[in-house]
Formats: sequence, C-alpha cells, structure tokens
Amino acid sequence: MAREIEIEEVETRRVPGRFGRLFALVSWPSFLVAAVAETVFFSLINPRELYLLGEPVHFSPLATYTIGFFGFWCVAGASSLISSWMAEKMPACADRCVGRK
Repeated sequence: MAREIEIEEVETRRVPGRFGRLFALVSWPSFLVAAVAETVFFSLINPRELYLLGEPVHFSPLATYTIGFFGFWCVAGASSLISSWMAEKMPACADRCVGRK
C-alpha cells in the first residue's frame, strides 16, 4: 500500500557572476592587507596623538581605529581593483609579452 514517491534531484549550487567574482577577488585580499596595515600603523602611532590638517583629532580611539581601518581598506581595495583590471587587459599568451615566438 505504501507508494514510493520519486524525488528529482535539482542542482542548487549557485555559480557567482562576473561582478560577484570580482567583488570577492578584490575585497578579501584588500581586507587582509587593511588589517595588517592598521595593526602596523597603530602599533607605532597612538591614536590620541594624531593631527589632521594641523589640528588634533578629537575622536575616540575606537572611532580612530575604525576610520583608519576603512581608509586602509579603501586604498588596498583600489590597488586590488586596478590590478584586476590590468590583469584582464593583458594578452592571453604570455610569450608574446616577452617577445618569444
């Protein structure tokens, strides 16, 4: 009396598009570089002794760390984005770049 139910398997894996891949390739390395840069920068400089345009910065240390991290992340992200853009513009055959035949 028990009837078997047939279940059709459906592929649910999602393949990221071009923008998703570019976002991952740019944001993750730049995040890591920003974390290292902030660690090095603020281990050498006290956030309460920072000056911006000749005036002392009146933010809390936590706000200074946060602003610094996002600043480093933007710079590192721009660098990764330019590198990615340049890599797309390179010819497919590396031998042509160095003059080999």
